[in-house]
Amino acid sequence: MNYDLLREELKQYYWYEADKKADCFADKCFKILDNSDFREMNPYQMKILQYKTITELFEPVIFDNSPFYYETGTMCATCDGSFFWDKSKNSTDSESGKSHFHPGGWTYKKNEHKFYEQDPKLWETRCAQGDELLYLICGPYNDVSQHFNLNSRPIFKMGLKGIYEKALKQLDTAETDEERDFLTAVSEGMLQLKKMSEKFGEAAEKKLENAADEKVKKNLRLIAKTAKHIPWEKPDSFYSALNFLAFFRKAVGSLEGIGPNTFGRVDIDLYPFYKHDIENGIITEAEAYDLICKFLLSFDCIYDHNKKMTGYADHEFENTYTLGGCDKDGNPVFNELTKLFLLAAENEKIIFPKIICRFSKSSPKEYLDLIDRPVINGTSVVLYQNDGAVIPALTRAGRSVEEARDYLVSGCWDVSDNGCGKYDCGSYINLSKVLEFSVHDLKERREKTGIDFKLFDGSENFEEVYNIMRENVFALLKERMRITRLGGQIWDKVSPIPIFSSTMGDCIKNKKDYTAGGGKYRDDSLKFFGFPIVIDSLLAIKQLVFERKKYNLNEFLNAVKSDWKNNEELRIDAMRCNGWGDGSKASCELAARLQNDLFDMCGRLTGTYGGKVLMGHFGYTEVKFWGEKTLATPDGRHNGDYLAQGLTPSRLKKIPFATDVINSISALDKTTMAGGCVVNIILPSDRINTEICEGFIRTVADSSVGSLQLNCTTREQLLDAQKHPEKYPDLIVRVCGFSARFTALSPEWQQEVLTRNYYK
Repeated sequence: MNYDLLREELKQYYWYEADKKADCFADKCFKILDNSDFREMNPYQMKILQYKTITELFEPVIFDNSPFYYETGTMCATCDGSFFWDKSKNSTDSESGKSHFHPGGWTYKKNEHKFYEQDPKLWETRCAQGDELLYLICGPYNDVSQHFNLNSRPIFKMGLKGIYEKALKQLDTAETDEERDFLTAVSEGMLQLKKMSEKFGEAAEKKLENAADEKVKKNLRLIAKTAKHIPWEKPDSFYSALNFLAFFRKAVGSLEGIGPNTFGRVDIDLYPFYKHDIENGIITEAEAYDLICKFLLSFDCIYDHNKKMTGYADHEFENTYTLGGCDKDGNPVFNELTKLFLLAAENEKIIFPKIICRFSKSSPKEYLDLIDRPVINGTSVVLYQNDGAVIPALTRAGRSVEEARDYLVSGCWDVSDNGCGKYDCGSYINLSKVLEFSVHDLKERREKTGIDFKLFDGSENFEEVYNIMRENVFALLKERMRITRLGGQIWDKVSPIPIFSSTMGDCIKNKKDYTAGGGKYRDDSLKFFGFPIVIDSLLAIKQLVFERKKYNLNEFLNAVKSDWKNNEELRIDAMRCNGWGDGSKASCELAARLQNDLFDMCGRLTGTYGGKVLMGHFGYTEVKFWGEKTLATPDGRHNGDYLAQGLTPSRLKKIPFATDVINSISALDKTTMAGGCVVNIILPSDRINTEICEGFIRTVADSSVGSLQLNCTTREQLLDAQKHPEKYPDLIVRVCGFSARFTALSPEWQQEVLTRNYYK
């Protein structure tokens, strides 16, 4: 099928018109909101005013060549609902162009001062620790704007009307003002979503008056008919269910001011609608495929795939859909919709939204082949997610077996409960910086953070070195959670999120917004960054200083502090020591020990709302940006060199076989990583086929790997693509939490990919 007309129409709007339209809308909307009597309102009442004003003023955008209604025109092209915070207050590290300040963030903006004013000293400390890159929070104290996993299932079951009636019923039994305010905001949110949908229907009817092309008329009639009653009533067809996913993402982003980051488990959630329509002759498989292609293109065409990636997240737009995995009984999920989504993404070369493919050792071969084929051919747009590691970790973290089996992945690689809870998925703990403070005498900077990091200097044996590292990490973890607990618990006094909360498990039942702790699960999730660097550094000290006794500790540490100046031989010795990913007994035992200690530390902490603190291992483009601001480390790394991403081995370690890496990760207890973990693997495209790739994936399925980012290419191919980009227009690499055309990467980011480990 040819989608050129749709592509061009979408590009014309998103590349050239959307941002201007959003700016005009913001100017008009802010004037009305700012001139209202909001100063006498509480945050829930402000949110209601925000909902109503946006709904009243927005003008639906309907595309002639699309049957879907979803575009509100209230946000810039690449905005998902999240917005920029005031950078002068150091409240975000993001440099991405995917967000802007739109009216959905009005309540937040008017109240954000409460975060800073509640305890100025606490905020000063949080900023100082953030400046030192000790951790990342996507907001002041909470992830207030990104990484939200909207739950569509209640609407599929009962429509917005059902949620509205559920909130009203609970409102009758509300006992406090806070409960009444929350439930009133939920019910008003549902009414405004209803009105939004109806406005799309009215706009389609009006546009029909001047439509000439029969295909355009068909789309407009479908929109006009459907938008009048769905999603107020539950979806009644595959088309209306699929459209709801698009509508919900854009409408909630516009009204609530948060970034919805997943369409959910589409091959499970949409399958009953598909099956019904097929069995009743309402739709054919070809027509369903056509709808899926148009749905995916609606989001893939929002940006220029050839735009140069230079910043923090230039090709990151934070939305996924999850395929495969297993059902609640543990049976593999692989149906007609799984195939159609995979084929649509492959045939139309879809990069965004991002595909998450859950797998296990029992995954059907046909399913794995469908996933593997595009990757082998150089279009790495899939994140492989291992059920064999994730499900046991989630059950140990307190989820029921059914809940664990139903997990999904949102944002980059963020393991999420499906409708039961939401984590701060961008919450990184920088182990590399703890290592830096343990090695380098940074007294002034250390005092600024308020954390008493101890130095390795003077340690008489390796146990002392290890214990200092462990104590320093725990000091940071305790401080990180202290900061979040003290600062983050007033989120509901700043900007509650009633629409989002209405679909999350237990919020309406508890009569509490998610930001007030109303969710079923209220756990925090910390992602460790730099684990491989720490293991390699500790091993170098252990083997060269305390086992081989080739250098004394003072001599070794001074070499690191001088950035290895006049100590190249020592640096080479450090790089030649055993290290993370080599599969050796030495590295595996030390890694398992540190992993268990990290898990124990997290188990001794309490989350923001009294829940558990889960852990995982991730890393984003910090491998470059944090690396540039990190001093030399004992593994042989120079000042400013790259760091390691997640559980990916350092590029200083030339490990020949990918199986060594997988075996090393398997030395870690998979049940300790409910927060997930990621590893990058590059396999040679000139020596791999679907049979070999299938065997490799099944090997991974038996390991502790959570998220696998697989690229199939060679260094030679990438070098040729640098010289002759015109020959490689569709060579797509997995950069970190997102994929991009290799030719669209800046020279600096191409170099980052080129210097990675390429395995046999």
